[in-house]
Amino acid sequence: MHEPTMNALAAKESKGKGSFGRLLLASTLIGFGAVMVFFGAVYLQDLRLLAEAPEALWAFICGAPLAEGMGPALMFIFGALSVLIALALMWIGGSKERRAYSLVMFVSVAAIAIVGYLYGQTNREARVSATDNIAYVEPPRLMPDFTLTSDAGTPFRLSDLRGKFVVMFFGYTHCPDVCPLSLYEMRRVKQALGEEAKHVQFVFVSVDGTRDTPERLRTYVRSFDPTFIGLTGAEEVVRQIALEYGARFRAGPPKADGFYIVDHSASTYVLDPQGYWRMMWGLNARTEDVVKALRALIQTYQPIARQQ
Repeated sequence: MHEPTMNALAAKESKGKGSFGRLLLASTLIGFGAVMVFFGAVYLQDLRLLAEAPEALWAFICGAPLAEGMGPALMFIFGALSVLIALALMWIGGSKERRAYSLVMFVSVAAIAIVGYLYGQTNREARVSATDNIAYVEPPRLMPDFTLTSDAGTPFRLSDLRGKFVVMFFGYTHCPDVCPLSLYEMRRVKQALGEEAKHVQFVFVSVDGTRDTPERLRTYVRSFDPTFIGLTGAEEVVRQIALEYGARFRAGPPKADGFYIVDHSASTYVLDPQGYWRMMWGLNARTEDVVKALRALIQTYQPIARQQ
């Protein structure tokens, strides 16, 4: 056999091995990506979370807890990236048959994502109700101090409330539903606590610093209870504070008259007199359950010995 012929065969064999290796890698990535996309779609609470996922991931890398609901969104994105990389491996330098196969895989994964999301939709409301009640932070987490502007127009630090339990909610004064409901709930909890309410300070942190001036915030929170404190500040500052608690918010597009809605988390957070995050409850928690849990927290509270 002539040497050129042998070289050609060797090159062909090498190309075949490389092609097989690329196909194996692509198949593995497609399998992994399809699984990630499916389960990410099943547990995804809101499609809009996909747009916020990169920012939440960066905050997580920087040390903040993963924002609420972001796990499935990141799972979906990583799965989709795996599939796209696999398709690129099959498309670049591939035969017509392999390119046709990659298109079939793309359509199949897209169908899997749609089926997963629709499947999750049937149980999404039930899942939120089941998990959006009362949760305890174990072990309790010492939360970083922050400074915002109070409804009196003066700087206010979270540490100014040391010595009291803090019940805190992130919302905004133009909110049409969740915020009024949550503030009514806070008022009912305070009333039900009776004498023990003197150990608790209720705080409303605005996620809409552009519109929520101290004056407007003061009028708003005091309409629910004169002892409630309202805090406001720049969006980027409040966003970093919210991420520490796994909360999120995002302003929607303005209407013709300039009005806009802010999509935000609906959990209420409880800190102890030392500033440790102890508990949280969701919008669907029953008032009597919240009062029972908060009263037990007050009555059994023991300061945490800090290491020197």
